[in-house]
Amino acid sequence: MKAWLTLILLALCAPAIADDKMQHGDWSSQFLESMGEASTHQDGSSVFGMLCASGTCRYYFANGIDCEPGSNYPIMLTTQAGARAIEAICEPMRTANGDVLLYWFGESPQLNAAFAQSAAIGFAFPMVDGQFRTSLFSMRGYSEAIERMIDGVRARSNVASPDEPGRT
Repeated sequence: MKAWLTLILLALCAPAIADDKMQHGDWSSQFLESMGEASTHQDGSSVFGMLCASGTCRYYFANGIDCEPGSNYPIMLTTQAGARAIEAICEPMRTANGDVLLYWFGESPQLNAAFAQSAAIGFAFPMVDGQFRTSLFSMRGYSEAIERMIDGVRARSNVASPDEPGRT
């Protein structure tokens, strides 16, 4: 877990430290040592991405909503393939710019395929008052960013990396 938090911390508070940042449409990919990240954002209010390290990959989502560290949170995800409920775990990050709350969830072949086939995806996050906070992310450049990131992680480490998301 520490490797994941280190990479996201460095990406959020000092992007210039990361190696080889490259833009892919609305997505970007970058590396720090043997770790990689592919991500996008919604007008600076929400962030969605994937981090890979030590042969595993996980998705993360941040929307600025407070959460209890270590607790699970339900999120509704919409893709071209339809809607699906996912459960994410909250892990707060302290950065130079303040605390950032991240919601982590696993990747799977079905989820990866749904993301790759969608022009945009949406997250609906339930609030205590019965309302939802929504975030919409463009997926233009997702496949290229993920492919470059995974290839880069594989090249930067001697640890077996997944051939593609979903094969961890």
